[in-house]
Amino acid sequence: MTPEFLTAVAESAGRVADTFQSLPFRADRPYDPRPVATVAAEELAVLCDVVAALDRPLVVDADVPTRTEPLGVDLAGLMSFLQLVAVLYHGLETVPPVLTVSAGRNLSATQLIARRVRDRARKEAIRA
Repeated sequence: MTPEFLTAVAESAGRVADTFQSLPFRADRPYDPRPVATVAAEELAVLCDVVAALDRPLVVDADVPTRTEPLGVDLAGLMSFLQLVAVLYHGLETVPPVLTVSAGRNLSATQLIARRVRDRARKEAIRA
């Protein structure tokens, strides 16, 4: 993967991680999901463009096609969670009680994988 690709992925995942960390979900109080849903939608679009511009497979190592690339697998997971958050919380002013348990899981999982992708992309960019 190119240094430009890795930098763009790290920056995007970093914005997601920072936003989600700055707006922690608490099940015991009202939570406005609009800021995280907006960032999720924006960064999903950024990552879709970055992946589309990549001229090689993302998940399979081009040199060793029997091995997956962990960054590619994690990036696919992050993009899935970003879509979930963007769609599930679209238009909601607060997380309703029926979504409280899943919101806690979805938002924390998104933040976790965003940090993992950011850190892995940064490490790979140093090696590139």
